[in-house]
Amino acid sequence: MKANERRLAIRDYISAKRKTSIPELMQEFDVSRSTIKRDLQELESAYIISIERLDGKAGGIRTVDGWYANKTYFTTAQETLIRRLETGLQTEEEKRIYESILATFVRPKSKAN
Repeated sequence: MKANERRLAIRDYISAKRKTSIPELMQEFDVSRSTIKRDLQELESAYIISIERLDGKAGGIRTVDGWYANKTYFTTAQETLIRRLETGLQTEEEKRIYESILATFVRPKSKAN
């Protein structure tokens, strides 16, 4: 399995399980600790995955509440533009629709953010 294929498989695995550990990922994908850590760093830096690190020897990982691999999220630039449009909203209905758009497409933030 190539690195990009493995990384997407890791993303899907974490999305489905919601909580896992570095050793579990090492076993599941038959790679070293450093490879898993590098893969997770790549996934996070490319905004492909939203996870939180858990304290402990096992290297716990869980997804951010509301994040799923198969869901489409705004890019940072798209979110910034959409948020600037808020000042132009006039009716309660427009504000309700605006909030539903944000709830649907803005990537959930980890509690550390």
